[in-house]
Amino acid sequence: MGKIKTAVTAVIEEKCLRGLEKFCEIKTGGHCRTGVIMQEDELEKFAAGAEILIVEFEEVTEKVIKGAESLRLIVCSRGNPINIDAKAAADRNIPVVFTPGRNANAVAEFIVGSMISLCRNLGRANHEVRNGRFLDGPREDVYKPSEKDDLVWLIEEKDSPYITYKGYEITGRTLGFVGFGAIGVRTVELLAGFRMKFIAFDPYCSEELAARHGVRLVSLDEVFSESDFVSVNCKVTSETRGMIGKAQFDRMRAGAWFINTARGSIVKQKDFMEAMEQGKIAGAVLDVFWQEPLPSNHPLLGMPNVLITPHIAGASHDVVNYYSELIVEEIGRYVRKEPFKNVLNYV
Repeated sequence: MGKIKTAVTAVIEEKCLRGLEKFCEIKTGGHCRTGVIMQEDELEKFAAGAEILIVEFEEVTEKVIKGAESLRLIVCSRGNPINIDAKAAADRNIPVVFTPGRNANAVAEFIVGSMISLCRNLGRANHEVRNGRFLDGPREDVYKPSEKDDLVWLIEEKDSPYITYKGYEITGRTLGFVGFGAIGVRTVELLAGFRMKFIAFDPYCSEELAARHGVRLVSLDEVFSESDFVSVNCKVTSETRGMIGKAQFDRMRAGAWFINTARGSIVKQKDFMEAMEQGKIAGAVLDVFWQEPLPSNHPLLGMPNVLITPHIAGASHDVVNYYSELIVEEIGRYVRKEPFKNVLNYV
Protein backbone atom coordinates (compact mmCIF):
# COMPACT_ATOMS: atom_id res chain seq x y z
CA MET A 1 0.00 0.00 0.00
CA GLY A 2 1.38 3.41 -1.00
CA LYS A 3 1.81 6.33 1.34
CA ILE A 4 -1.08 8.76 1.87
CA LYS A 5 -0.68 12.00 -0.06
CA THR A 6 -0.74 14.72 2.59
CA ALA A 7 -0.67 18.51 2.09
CA VAL A 8 0.60 20.49 5.09
CA THR A 9 0.49 24.24 5.73
CA ALA A 10 0.62 24.06 9.55
CA VAL A 11 3.90 24.19 11.44
CA ILE A 12 4.53 20.69 12.84
CA GLU A 13 7.28 19.73 15.28
CA GLU A 14 10.13 18.01 13.44
CA LYS A 15 10.01 14.71 15.31
CA CYS A 16 6.26 14.41 14.74
CA LEU A 17 6.66 15.31 11.07
CA ARG A 18 9.19 12.48 10.72
CA GLY A 19 6.69 10.19 12.39
CA LEU A 20 4.00 11.12 9.88
CA GLU A 21 6.34 10.36 7.02
CA LYS A 22 6.18 6.66 7.93
CA PHE A 23 2.74 6.49 6.33
CA CYS A 24 2.30 9.87 4.61
CA GLU A 25 3.82 11.38 1.48
CA ILE A 26 4.11 14.95 2.68
CA LYS A 27 4.31 18.20 0.77
CA THR A 28 4.55 21.47 2.68
CA GLY A 29 3.62 24.99 1.69
CA GLY A 30 1.92 28.17 2.80
CA HIS A 31 2.38 29.37 6.35
CA CYS A 32 4.78 26.64 7.49
CA ARG A 33 7.17 27.42 4.63
CA THR A 34 6.86 31.14 4.05
CA GLY A 35 5.03 32.52 7.07
CA VAL A 36 2.34 33.75 4.66
CA ILE A 37 -1.19 32.33 4.80
CA MET A 38 -2.38 30.82 1.52
CA GLN A 39 -5.38 32.42 -0.13
CA GLU A 40 -8.36 30.39 -1.36
CA ASP A 41 -7.31 29.75 -4.98
CA GLU A 42 -3.74 28.90 -3.98
CA LEU A 43 -4.91 26.53 -1.25
CA GLU A 44 -7.33 24.83 -3.66
CA LYS A 45 -4.46 24.07 -6.04
CA PHE A 46 -2.19 23.00 -3.20
CA ALA A 47 -4.77 20.56 -1.82
CA ALA A 48 -5.49 18.99 -5.21
CA GLY A 49 -4.60 15.30 -5.18
CA ALA A 50 -4.15 15.18 -1.39
CA GLU A 51 -6.05 12.71 0.76
CA ILE A 52 -5.21 14.55 3.99
CA LEU A 53 -4.99 18.35 4.41
CA ILE A 54 -3.35 19.74 7.56
CA VAL A 55 -3.80 23.47 8.20
CA GLU A 56 -3.59 26.01 10.99
CA PHE A 57 -4.59 29.46 9.74
CA GLU A 58 -5.67 28.92 6.13
CA GLU A 59 -9.39 29.24 5.38
CA VAL A 60 -10.63 25.87 4.15
CA THR A 61 -13.72 27.07 2.31
CA GLU A 62 -16.45 25.22 0.44
CA LYS A 63 -14.61 26.02 -2.81
CA VAL A 64 -11.39 24.47 -1.51
CA ILE A 65 -13.22 21.39 -0.25
CA LYS A 66 -15.15 20.89 -3.49
CA GLY A 67 -12.03 21.40 -5.59
CA ALA A 68 -9.97 18.80 -3.68
CA GLU A 69 -11.62 15.70 -5.08
CA SER A 70 -9.20 13.26 -3.39
CA LEU A 71 -9.61 14.81 0.06
CA ARG A 72 -10.76 12.39 2.79
CA LEU A 73 -9.58 14.07 6.01
CA ILE A 74 -9.04 17.67 7.16
CA VAL A 75 -6.83 18.28 10.18
CA CYS A 76 -6.73 21.68 11.90
CA SER A 77 -4.02 22.35 14.46
CA ARG A 78 -6.17 24.89 16.32
CA GLY A 79 -8.27 24.44 19.42
CA ASN A 80 -11.24 26.12 17.75
CA PRO A 81 -11.24 25.36 13.99
CA ILE A 82 -13.37 28.32 12.93
CA ASN A 83 -11.39 28.55 9.68
CA ILE A 84 -12.87 25.27 8.39
CA ASP A 85 -16.23 25.06 6.60
CA ALA A 86 -17.39 22.05 8.62
CA LYS A 87 -20.73 21.83 6.82
CA ALA A 88 -19.12 21.68 3.40
CA ALA A 89 -16.79 18.98 4.71
CA ALA A 90 -19.68 17.00 6.18
CA ASP A 91 -21.58 17.23 2.90
CA ARG A 92 -18.68 15.30 1.36
CA ASN A 93 -18.35 12.97 4.37
CA ILE A 94 -14.94 14.43 5.20
CA PRO A 95 -14.16 14.43 8.95
CA VAL A 96 -12.57 17.55 10.44
CA VAL A 97 -10.32 16.80 13.41
CA PHE A 98 -8.71 19.45 15.57
CA THR A 99 -6.55 19.91 18.68
CA PRO A 100 -8.59 21.14 21.65
CA GLY A 101 -6.59 22.25 24.66
CA ARG A 102 -3.41 22.69 22.63
CA ASN A 103 -2.53 25.93 24.42
CA ALA A 104 -4.34 25.26 27.72
CA ASN A 105 -1.12 25.08 29.71
CA ALA A 106 0.28 28.22 28.06
CA VAL A 107 -2.85 30.25 28.84
CA ALA A 108 -3.12 28.84 32.36
CA GLU A 109 0.48 29.82 33.13
CA PHE A 110 -0.22 33.26 31.68
CA ILE A 111 -3.29 33.67 33.92
CA VAL A 112 -1.38 32.70 37.05
CA GLY A 113 1.57 34.92 36.17
CA SER A 114 -0.61 37.90 35.29
CA MET A 115 -2.64 37.56 38.50
CA ILE A 116 0.53 37.86 40.55
CA SER A 117 1.94 40.60 38.34
CA LEU A 118 -1.22 42.67 38.60
CA CYS A 119 -1.69 42.27 42.35
CA ARG A 120 1.96 42.96 43.13
CA ASN A 121 2.31 45.80 40.58
CA LEU A 122 5.20 44.07 38.83
CA GLY A 123 4.48 45.37 35.34
CA ARG A 124 3.90 48.91 36.52
CA ALA A 125 7.00 48.93 38.74
CA ASN A 126 9.21 47.61 35.93
CA HIS A 127 7.87 50.17 33.47
CA GLU A 128 8.25 53.14 35.81
CA VAL A 129 11.75 52.25 37.01
CA ARG A 130 12.95 51.82 33.42
CA ASN A 131 11.42 55.20 32.62
CA GLY A 132 13.32 57.00 35.40
CA ARG A 133 11.21 56.79 38.53
CA PHE A 134 13.03 55.90 41.77
CA LEU A 135 16.42 56.11 40.08
CA ASP A 136 19.56 57.83 41.33
CA GLY A 137 21.87 59.81 39.11
CA PRO A 138 24.61 58.13 37.08
CA ARG A 139 27.68 56.79 38.91
CA GLU A 140 31.23 56.63 37.69
CA ASP A 141 31.50 52.99 38.72
CA VAL A 142 28.14 51.22 38.85
CA TYR A 143 29.87 48.03 40.03
CA LYS A 144 31.37 49.57 43.17
CA PRO A 145 29.67 47.83 46.13
CA SER A 146 27.68 49.75 48.66
CA GLU A 147 28.96 50.06 52.19
CA LYS A 148 25.58 48.87 53.51
CA ASP A 149 24.55 45.22 53.61
CA ASP A 150 20.81 45.86 53.99
CA LEU A 151 19.62 48.19 51.26
CA VAL A 152 16.07 49.57 51.17
CA TRP A 153 14.94 52.12 48.62
CA LEU A 154 13.80 55.36 50.21
CA ILE A 155 11.47 53.62 52.64
CA GLU A 156 11.41 56.65 54.92
CA GLU A 157 10.23 58.93 52.14
CA LYS A 158 6.57 59.59 51.33
CA ASP A 159 7.15 58.73 47.65
CA SER A 160 8.62 55.32 48.39
CA PRO A 161 8.47 52.30 46.06
CA TYR A 162 7.77 50.16 49.13
CA ILE A 163 4.56 52.15 49.60
CA THR A 164 3.76 52.99 45.98
CA TYR A 165 3.94 49.39 44.72
CA LYS A 166 2.69 47.60 47.82
CA GLY A 167 0.20 45.05 46.56
CA TYR A 168 -1.84 42.05 47.59
CA GLU A 169 -1.15 38.32 47.75
CA ILE A 170 -3.33 35.85 45.86
CA THR A 171 -3.08 33.13 48.51
CA GLY A 172 -6.44 32.18 50.01
CA ARG A 173 -8.52 34.27 47.64
CA THR A 174 -11.37 33.14 45.38
CA LEU A 175 -10.97 32.70 41.64
CA GLY A 176 -14.12 32.54 39.55
CA PHE A 177 -14.14 31.17 36.01
CA VAL A 178 -16.52 32.14 33.22
CA GLY A 179 -16.18 28.90 31.28
CA PHE A 180 -14.46 25.92 32.85
CA GLY A 181 -12.67 23.69 30.35
CA ALA A 182 -9.09 22.65 29.69
CA ILE A 183 -7.68 26.10 30.57
CA GLY A 184 -9.63 26.28 33.81
CA VAL A 185 -8.63 22.78 34.83
CA ARG A 186 -4.94 23.50 34.25
CA THR A 187 -5.16 26.85 36.06
CA VAL A 188 -6.61 25.15 39.14
CA GLU A 189 -3.80 22.58 39.04
CA LEU A 190 -1.14 25.28 38.85
CA LEU A 191 -2.67 27.22 41.75
CA ALA A 192 -2.81 24.21 44.08
CA GLY A 193 -0.15 25.64 46.39
CA PHE A 194 -1.96 28.95 46.88
CA ARG A 195 -4.87 27.50 48.89
CA MET A 196 -7.37 29.35 46.75
CA LYS A 197 -11.10 28.69 46.44
CA PHE A 198 -12.57 28.07 42.98
CA ILE A 199 -16.02 28.66 41.53
CA ALA A 200 -17.19 28.59 37.93
CA PHE A 201 -20.09 29.36 35.64
CA ASP A 202 -20.33 26.89 32.80
CA PRO A 203 -23.70 25.34 31.86
CA TYR A 204 -21.86 22.68 29.83
CA CYS A 205 -19.48 21.58 32.60
CA SER A 206 -20.50 18.47 34.52
CA GLU A 207 -20.76 18.47 38.29
CA GLU A 208 -18.41 15.48 38.29
CA LEU A 209 -15.64 17.34 36.42
CA ALA A 210 -15.98 20.42 38.61
CA ALA A 211 -15.99 18.41 41.84
CA ARG A 212 -12.94 16.44 40.72
CA HIS A 213 -10.96 19.69 40.62
CA GLY A 214 -12.47 21.27 43.72
CA VAL A 215 -14.59 23.74 41.79
CA ARG A 216 -18.11 24.76 42.80
CA LEU A 217 -20.49 25.48 39.91
CA VAL A 218 -22.53 28.64 40.37
CA SER A 219 -24.48 31.19 38.33
CA LEU A 220 -22.81 33.91 36.27
CA ASP A 221 -23.93 36.54 38.76
CA GLU A 222 -22.49 34.54 41.65
CA VAL A 223 -19.10 34.31 39.92
CA PHE A 224 -18.95 38.10 39.86
CA SER A 225 -20.31 38.67 43.37
CA GLU A 226 -18.21 36.01 45.15
CA SER A 227 -14.83 36.19 43.38
CA ASP A 228 -11.68 38.14 44.10
CA PHE A 229 -10.57 37.31 40.56
CA VAL A 230 -12.87 36.70 37.59
CA SER A 231 -11.23 34.94 34.64
CA VAL A 232 -13.02 34.73 31.28
CA ASN A 233 -12.18 31.47 29.49
CA CYS A 234 -15.08 30.70 27.16
CA LYS A 235 -15.46 30.72 23.39
CA VAL A 236 -17.36 33.35 21.43
CA THR A 237 -20.80 31.98 20.54
CA SER A 238 -24.28 33.43 20.15
CA GLU A 239 -24.72 32.71 23.88
CA THR A 240 -21.50 34.35 25.09
CA ARG A 241 -21.18 37.39 22.80
CA GLY A 242 -21.80 40.45 25.00
CA MET A 243 -22.63 38.17 27.95
CA ILE A 244 -20.67 40.26 30.46
CA GLY A 245 -21.77 43.83 31.07
CA LYS A 246 -22.95 46.36 33.64
CA ALA A 247 -25.11 43.92 35.60
CA GLN A 248 -22.11 41.70 36.24
CA PHE A 249 -19.58 44.47 36.95
CA ASP A 250 -21.99 46.07 39.44
CA ARG A 251 -21.87 42.83 41.43
CA MET A 252 -18.08 42.67 41.74
CA ARG A 253 -16.53 42.93 45.18
CA ALA A 254 -14.63 46.07 46.08
CA GLY A 255 -11.01 45.28 45.32
CA ALA A 256 -11.75 42.46 42.84
CA TRP A 257 -9.78 41.95 39.62
CA PHE A 258 -10.97 41.04 36.11
CA ILE A 259 -9.01 38.88 33.63
CA ASN A 260 -9.88 38.29 29.97
CA THR A 261 -7.73 35.97 27.87
CA ALA A 262 -10.67 34.70 25.77
CA ARG A 263 -12.10 37.28 23.36
CA GLY A 264 -13.02 40.95 23.66
CA SER A 265 -16.52 40.54 22.21
CA ILE A 266 -17.65 38.50 25.23
CA VAL A 267 -17.50 41.73 27.26
CA LYS A 268 -19.50 44.89 26.57
CA GLN A 269 -16.78 47.46 26.06
CA LYS A 270 -18.54 50.59 27.33
CA ASP A 271 -19.82 48.79 30.43
CA PHE A 272 -16.31 47.57 31.22
CA MET A 273 -14.76 51.01 30.71
CA GLU A 274 -17.41 52.64 32.92
CA ALA A 275 -16.75 50.09 35.65
CA MET A 276 -13.02 50.84 35.46
CA GLU A 277 -13.52 54.61 35.44
CA GLN A 278 -15.90 54.42 38.41
CA GLY A 279 -13.50 52.25 40.40
CA LYS A 280 -15.80 49.23 40.57
CA ILE A 281 -12.87 47.03 39.49
CA ALA A 282 -9.55 47.16 41.34
CA GLY A 283 -7.65 46.21 38.22
CA ALA A 284 -7.72 44.13 35.08
CA VAL A 285 -5.60 41.89 32.88
CA LEU A 286 -6.56 42.21 29.23
CA ASP A 287 -4.88 40.08 26.58
CA VAL A 288 -7.74 40.51 24.08
CA PHE A 289 -9.64 43.55 22.89
CA TRP A 290 -12.65 44.72 20.95
CA GLN A 291 -10.37 45.78 18.12
CA GLU A 292 -6.94 44.30 17.54
CA PRO A 293 -4.48 45.96 17.42
CA LEU A 294 -5.74 48.25 20.16
CA PRO A 295 -6.21 51.88 18.97
CA SER A 296 -3.34 54.09 20.11
CA ASN A 297 -5.75 56.58 21.70
CA HIS A 298 -7.75 54.02 23.71
CA PRO A 299 -8.37 55.15 27.32
CA LEU A 300 -7.12 51.79 28.61
CA LEU A 301 -3.57 52.88 27.86
CA GLY A 302 -3.80 55.58 30.51
CA MET A 303 -4.98 53.25 33.27
CA PRO A 304 -2.07 52.10 35.51
CA ASN A 305 -4.19 49.33 37.08
CA VAL A 306 -4.68 47.52 33.76
CA LEU A 307 -2.08 45.00 32.62
CA ILE A 308 -2.23 45.01 28.82
CA THR A 309 -0.68 42.38 26.54
CA PRO A 310 -1.18 41.96 22.77
CA HIS A 311 -3.05 38.62 22.55
CA ILE A 312 -0.09 36.47 23.62
CA ALA A 313 -1.57 34.24 26.36
CA GLY A 314 -1.35 31.18 24.11
CA ALA A 315 1.86 32.21 22.37
CA SER A 316 4.27 29.58 23.67
CA HIS A 317 6.96 27.77 21.70
CA ASP A 318 5.79 24.59 23.44
CA VAL A 319 2.26 24.70 21.97
CA VAL A 320 3.46 23.30 18.63
CA ASN A 321 4.73 20.20 20.45
CA TYR A 322 1.33 19.56 22.05
CA TYR A 323 -0.74 19.92 18.92
CA SER A 324 1.77 18.05 16.75
CA GLU A 325 1.43 15.01 18.99
CA LEU A 326 -2.37 15.24 18.80
CA ILE A 327 -2.22 15.43 15.00
CA VAL A 328 -0.02 12.34 14.76
CA GLU A 329 -2.41 10.47 17.06
CA GLU A 330 -5.48 11.38 14.99
CA ILE A 331 -3.87 10.50 11.67
CA GLY A 332 -2.80 7.22 13.23
CA ARG A 333 -6.45 6.54 14.03
CA TYR A 334 -7.35 7.37 10.43
CA VAL A 335 -4.77 4.89 9.12
CA ARG A 336 -5.98 2.18 11.50
CA LYS A 337 -9.63 3.02 10.72
CA GLU A 338 -10.34 3.77 14.37
CA PRO A 339 -12.78 6.42 15.68
CA PHE A 340 -11.32 9.90 16.03
CA LYS A 341 -10.92 11.40 19.49
CA ASN A 342 -11.37 15.06 18.55
CA VAL A 343 -13.70 15.39 15.57
CA LEU A 344 -15.67 18.55 14.79
CA ASN A 345 -18.28 17.15 12.40
CA TYR A 346 -19.76 13.71 12.91
CA VAL A 347 -20.03 12.42 9.35
